[in-house]
Amino acid sequence: MIEITRRRFLTLSATGGAALMLAACSSGTLVMTTERATPVSSVSIAEAAEKLNAMRAARNLPLLTHNATLQKVAEEQARLMAENRNVAHTAAPEQTLHTRLRRMGFGGGAGENLAGGPPNLDTAIAGWLKSPSHNKTMVNPDYVQFGIAIERGPSTTYNTYGTYWALLLGVRSPAGRP
Repeated sequence: MIEITRRRFLTLSATGGAALMLAACSSGTLVMTTERATPVSSVSIAEAAEKLNAMRAARNLPLLTHNATLQKVAEEQARLMAENRNVAHTAAPEQTLHTRLRRMGFGGGAGENLAGGPPNLDTAIAGWLKSPSHNKTMVNPDYVQFGIAIERGPSTTYNTYGTYWALLLGVRSPAGRP
């Protein structure tokens, strides 16, 4: 885990860097910096598929297909994080990933990468790949489906751009399940 003091954060911000946070189950919060950029408010499924699959193809991993149910779960998580100004796998009380997946009807296993602060998809992916626990999710060969969402919320000390990202990667669901 990388610790960053308020003074260092302000220094980086003043010199053209911005902070972004990544949440991962096994590693806690990771604070990174990125160059200033204009933040996006949306990401297309086509763009996400292209960029995620380019990364996976370079590693000889199965390519991802979009899953509407994982998309709904990602959208809900990104919205809750933006509303609560908090990057967390349980953005709402007692709403674990497993609970959210089952409530939406997803029957397979899945992993979740979250981020607060990346201004665009490229920086979100780069940050996830640099984090060991996020990278593990990104390169899991069992994951062959995805859903991704970004929501804009208020800027915070650790989320300069007010962007909240949720990426869900999942296994192929059992027959008859979304």
